[in-house]
Amino acid sequence: MVTAQRRTTLWDILAALCIPLGVWLVASPYILNFSLYDALRLNCTFIGGLILSLAIAQLALSPGLRWLGWLNVVLGLWVAVMPFVYGVTFLPGATASSVATGLAVAVLAAASVLGARR
Repeated sequence: MVTAQRRTTLWDILAALCIPLGVWLVASPYILNFSLYDALRLNCTFIGGLILSLAIAQLALSPGLRWLGWLNVVLGLWVAVMPFVYGVTFLPGATASSVATGLAVAVLAAASVLGARR
C-alpha cells in the first residue's frame, strides 16, 4: 500500500511562519504592557487568534484551499493600521509591534499563496 506523503515546500514554511506571529500578537498586549487599552488588546487577541487558526488551516487542508492565505493578508494589513485607527500611536511599543507584525503576516501569507500557485 502506497501512502501519500506531502512534501514540505518553501511555501509551507512561509505559511507556518505566520503561526508564531499570531501567537506574538495574542501575547503582545501583556508583554508590552498595553493591555489597559481595551480596543487594541481585544483586536490583538482576536485577530492574532484568527491569524494563527488560518495559518494552521492553510497547512492542514488540501493544497486547493491555499486561498485561505489571502484572509491572512487582509488581517495582517488590518493589524498594521490598527494603532492608527484606534489613535494609540502614543504607545511606541504597541505601534511598532503592530505595524511590524502586520506587515510580516501580510508579506508571508501573500508569498505562500502566490508561490504555491506556480
